[in-house]
Amino acid sequence: MRSSGAAFHECPRISDWLTALILSAALTAFFWKGLLFGGGLVGGDTYPYFFPQKQLIAEEFAAGRIPLWHDRTALGYPLLAESQGAIFYPVTQVLYRLCDAHSAYHNSLLLHYLFATLFTWRYARSQGLRQPTALLVALIFVYGWFPARASLEWSIVGGVWFPLCLWLTDRLIKSPSILRLSALSLAMATHLLAGHYTLAFITQLTCVALALLTQPRKMADEQTPQASPGASASTSRIKTASWTIAAIAIALLLAAVQLLPTLELRQASQRDGQENVFNPAYGHLPPVYLSQLFASWWYWHTPELIQTRAMMQTPFRSPADTNAVEAHFYAGLLPLALCLCLLNRSLRQRIPPAIRYPWPLLTALATLYALGWLVPLFRHLPGFGFFMGPGRYTIVATLGLAILAGASLDVLLRRQSALFRSLVVSSIAAVTFVDLQWSSQAVSDAVIVDNPPWKSLPESWLARELQKADHESPVRLLAPGPNIANLFGISCVPHYLGLGPAAYFQEKFRLEGPGSNPDQSFPSEQQEARLRLLGVTHILATDPIPLPAASLELVASGPDEFLNRVWGRGAAPCFLYRFQNPPARIFIEPPSSAASVQILERTPGKLVVQVFSPNPCVLVCRDLNYPGWTATVAPTDAETTQPTATATPAQNDRPSDAEQPRQIPPSESPDDFRRTVRIPAGKTTVTWHYQPASLRYGALISLATTLSLILLAAIARRRSSANGLTP
Repeated sequence: MRSSGAAFHECPRISDWLTALILSAALTAFFWKGLLFGGGLVGGDTYPYFFPQKQLIAEEFAAGRIPLWHDRTALGYPLLAESQGAIFYPVTQVLYRLCDAHSAYHNSLLLHYLFATLFTWRYARSQGLRQPTALLVALIFVYGWFPARASLEWSIVGGVWFPLCLWLTDRLIKSPSILRLSALSLAMATHLLAGHYTLAFITQLTCVALALLTQPRKMADEQTPQASPGASASTSRIKTASWTIAAIAIALLLAAVQLLPTLELRQASQRDGQENVFNPAYGHLPPVYLSQLFASWWYWHTPELIQTRAMMQTPFRSPADTNAVEAHFYAGLLPLALCLCLLNRSLRQRIPPAIRYPWPLLTALATLYALGWLVPLFRHLPGFGFFMGPGRYTIVATLGLAILAGASLDVLLRRQSALFRSLVVSSIAAVTFVDLQWSSQAVSDAVIVDNPPWKSLPESWLARELQKADHESPVRLLAPGPNIANLFGISCVPHYLGLGPAAYFQEKFRLEGPGSNPDQSFPSEQQEARLRLLGVTHILATDPIPLPAASLELVASGPDEFLNRVWGRGAAPCFLYRFQNPPARIFIEPPSSAASVQILERTPGKLVVQVFSPNPCVLVCRDLNYPGWTATVAPTDAETTQPTATATPAQNDRPSDAEQPRQIPPSESPDDFRRTVRIPAGKTTVTWHYQPASLRYGALISLATTLSLILLAAIARRRSSANGLTP
């Protein structure tokens, strides 16, 4: 019979790895079998938020460009800076170059579920759990927390790195070295590149907490007769925590190519502390809703209670809003019963110290913060005020419950045969898998359909009509369902953004659609002036406009194969209107009948325009005026129809010689919704290009840090080899 200490230090064999990999793949394939056979997710943020990003990313990669700017949501926004596009994330770079956006999105989901299960199993083994119970821990954690959040891609794309970073932190705690520091730094940096930094921040906090709470392996060897055991333990914990903090610092530098553009957007975003726009307590876990731990699918997670939002009528809740997905916290009834067994002191004392001390405390602290009560205090600390969704801290509590349940079961089955242990664990796993599946299906706002709406895009008459109009002159559509019409390949308003430019959250950007006031014509004079200011050319309605303004004309109507399936409207018609004299996206001021404006090239991050004007004028583009856009003005000969190939930056703001192009600031207007540039008389070519300095500086920092880390790791490996040590 092996002791718990022997099991604690045991390294998984190749057969154990193969077993874990096969089980991870089997669980992924069974749970997401609909995706394996050509289906797709519908609901929640899938179509309004993620697909518009993924479609543009795939198109830009196919064109050989880096997708830095999204020109289809509202008047544009920095896609890289928003972070959830995960432009430099390795999985994004591979899948969205090899597959279409729809396939890449779902292949990414399957891949991350597989590795989340595998990484969680490996972390559980590092905590001294045997093979069967470690696999059970992985099942509880992965299929308890993630499936309910299926419409939130960031949950699994970011969450997969949580258990891996914990395992690498555990290795660093047990035996600090440069190589192990490098491995943890790379994992944390990849976590940051995956975008949506909430889970990355939670991971970093948990790793530091584990480093402070876990007794280092070499502590006893470092004790001296003069030092007390308590003082030595504290010193060792501080040393190991400093290694972990160093790994976090290196990870931030490695991911600077993603972080610096996000910090730039953060300074110009709506997350400025005003709770009427951004409330970090949104997405909390109402205290009474904690009872879902034992009253899940048979009470709290029933469709009736979820639809009535009964959890928001419970006592002691935070005044902020929340929803069942953000507040989901369930690990299964049998795992909860196993955790309750730890109330027995004798059983609790037989659990490995690496589990017995840190994980009950981390589970309790994460659950407490998830309630939202501490947000008003913690929001003033670095990091906490930037993120919303305190309910997301239940990722720590769910893993804690899974680890504690596995440890309890390991102790209960310690004296049993291997066959009996496997049978018991398998039975518990089967019941728990069904239990977790019922619960997550009730809570999730996304479902798998065999024939997803995405496949109907080529059959959409709206897409054909709008793309044809956009080819002739840039289109901007006022449409219900923010961002959905982006999938037609055109710009649309209003927007739906998590981290977005502050200009979009101002009063003047709040747009009302048809039907807001059926007794008045639409749009009213004031509404039309606002729409024209934003460059809106077309209006989409799900019902005929009762009193259309005289400036509107109906283009066409009828059921749309794509939109009707996204919105579940059956065969109901859609109505497409346009302004009879639509506002131009690019024009000159003051207007002149002798002037002409011709678009030569238009991509998300670049716009090339040829202008002829008999007098000096101002060229205007109705797009977001955002840092990073620069304008290059170059004279063009009368016979030339192509823009100047290269542009050299000017040393100052004065015009350069007539033969040379000049580069000037992106706008001379304080208007958030207009980019302007002064141009001389005659024929000129103006090139607007999005080239943010934050990307250049971030790339330099990331590259320098990567090279330095490779050099340090090589030196450390050489020294280890020279001393005959295992790195």
